Amino acid sequence: MADKEPGPGVMYRGGRYNPGQEGQYGSMGGYDIEGTRPPSDKSLLRGAMKPPEYDEATQVNMCELVLLPWFLLALVMLCYLIAGANGQIAVLWIMPSVLVLIITYYIGTKYSLGDSDEVVLGFLMMMAVIIGTAVGLFGNFTSLQELHRINQGASYFNVLPSEPAASHLDASSIVFVNGTRVNTGEFFGFTDASSALAPVYCVAPVTSGEVGFKRIEYWAAGINCCGPNKPFTCGKVQSQNAHGGLLLEPQLQEGEGQKFFERAIHGALDKYGLVGGNDYILLNWMPDPVKYRDDLWHGGWKLFAVFGGVYLIISAMVGFVIYPILKSS
Repeated sequence: MADKEPGPGVMYRGGRYNPGQEGQYGSMGGYDIEGTRPPSDKSLLRGAMKPPEYDEATQVNMCELVLLPWFLLALVMLCYLIAGANGQIAVLWIMPSVLVLIITYYIGTKYSLGDSDEVVLGFLMMMAVIIGTAVGLFGNFTSLQELHRINQGASYFNVLPSEPAASHLDASSIVFVNGTRVNTGEFFGFTDASSALAPVYCVAPVTSGEVGFKRIEYWAAGINCCGPNKPFTCGKVQSQNAHGGLLLEPQLQEGEGQKFFERAIHGALDKYGLVGGNDYILLNWMPDPVKYRDDLWHGGWKLFAVFGGVYLIISAMVGFVIYPILKSS
C-alpha cells in the first residue's frame, strides 16, 4: 500500500498542531511544547516558572517599602489635623476605616496569589494607618477639640467688667481692659455635702479693681481650686498679667455643674454683699486667651509634623532591613 500524505493537521487554540513522534506533544504555533504545558501567568505556581526579567519588573522595590506606608500615615494625620480642628468627627473615623478595609482586601488578594512581597507591603501600610490613627486621636483629644470649641464662639476685646454679660453670651474668649482683676478675697466654694468625694465648685468675682465695685457680671471659676483652708487658685489668677479668659468648658456647666455653680454664685453674693447681673459668664482665667488658642493649633500641627518626620526615618530603616530579605526570596 502506498504511503499517504500526512493530513493537514488540526487547529489548537489558534495555532496549528503538528503531530510529532510517539511520546511527544508536538509543536503549536511556534511554541515548543514538547514534554510540557505552555506557561500561564494565571497559575498559582507562576513564581517557579516566571523568567528573571519578570521578577525584577514585579518585585516590590525599596521606594514602595519606605514611602507608601509613610504616605498613608501622613495622609491620616493630615486628615485628623484638618477635620479635628473643624469638628468633623465623622471624618475622623470614616477615613481610617476605609483605608483599613482597602488594605485588608489588598493583603487577602495578594496572599491568595502567592505574592509574598506585596503581602509584606500591605502589612507595613496597615501598621502605618493604625499608628497614624493613634497619633491623630491623641492630638485631637489634647488640643484640636479644644481649638474647635474656642473657634465656635466670638472673641471680645477691651471689655469692661461692668458691661452686661448678656451682651457677650456668644463669647468663647474675653479680654478685659487693663486693670481688671479677680478679687480672690471674695471667692466662694460649693460642694454636695452628702458625698465625701463630691467636687468643689469655686467662683470669684471679676472686678475693675475700684473700691465699691459691687455689680458682678463675670466670674472666674473652676473645680477643686478653692477650699476652707486654701485660697482661690482657679486658672491663672495669680498672674499679674492676666486680665481675660476663656468660657469655662460646657461639660463643666451642664447638669449638676450648672446648678452647683449657680449656688456658689448666690453664696458669694450673699456673703460679700455683691449684686448679680441678669446673666453671668464663667471664665477660665488666663493672661492671653488668643495666644492660648494659637498655641493649640501650633501644638497640633507640630506634633504631626515631628512624628511624620520620625516615622519616615523608622520606615526607611525597616525598608533597608526587609528589602534584602524579600529580594533574596
